[in-house]
Amino acid sequence: MCRNNNMERTAYQNKIQDDRLDRVEKTVNEIKDNHLVHMQTDLTKVSTDVDWLKRFFWILATASVGGLIAALINLLVTINK
Repeated sequence: MCRNNNMERTAYQNKIQDDRLDRVEKTVNEIKDNHLVHMQTDLTKVSTDVDWLKRFFWILATASVGGLIAALINLLVTINK
């Protein structure tokens, strides 16, 4: 009698655990399906937000090269005097 009762309790616990795992799996799939699109949208937004940084460094590099050219011309003019 005790053995049969123990088997019924184990079967009941297994059923409860299976139900819990099913709920967890459904929740995870729902979160993954709903938020994956939002995450991809956010990542493309971050990619476009970096454009200002690229422009800034392009201007900085252009100004630096311009300064080097001006310094070389100034050096050549000073040497030729």
